[in-house]
Amino acid sequence: MTSTEGAVLSHEYETILIVRPDIEDSAVKAMAEKLEGLLSDGGGHVLDREDWGSRKLAYPIAKHLRGHYVRMSYLAPAEIIDELERRMRLNEMVVRFMTVRLADAVDVPTRVEEAAVHRAAREEEERRRAAEAAAAAEREAALATEHEARLAELGDAKPSEPAQPDASDAS
Repeated sequence: MTSTEGAVLSHEYETILIVRPDIEDSAVKAMAEKLEGLLSDGGGHVLDREDWGSRKLAYPIAKHLRGHYVRMSYLAPAEIIDELERRMRLNEMVVRFMTVRLADAVDVPTRVEEAAVHRAAREEEERRRAAEAAAAAEREAALATEHEARLAELGDAKPSEPAQPDASDAS
């Protein structure tokens, strides 16, 4: 990192990695946390990490048709990227990765604050969607219960006698 007029500057990167689909979620999380630790120890700042879960690959990679995707966004000096990529290359869980430099000379404190605001907004949106899904599930369960009660009422009621043709109508 360099310092220009009191501002701490760094590069902004994004790495997307694909982990073998047979790896447990807890192991994927632990591996991502180790990579984040490497970045922090090297003077970087993790802005965001998203676990995209298991997805179908566009083409088979190492005989795998699916992969567990993880996206990491971070600020780091250029020197640490080589070590980060070396560790991913040596890790047998990782089948593919790509690191892209998004910006040069980023003001670290400002960007960290922006990322925190963005992350909080995304988490709030996720909470709102989860609450909406729970409310919809509750409404659906209530409708199902009401429907079952109506069916039970209809089952308890004796069916009405079918209308018998009148002998007087048969002329």
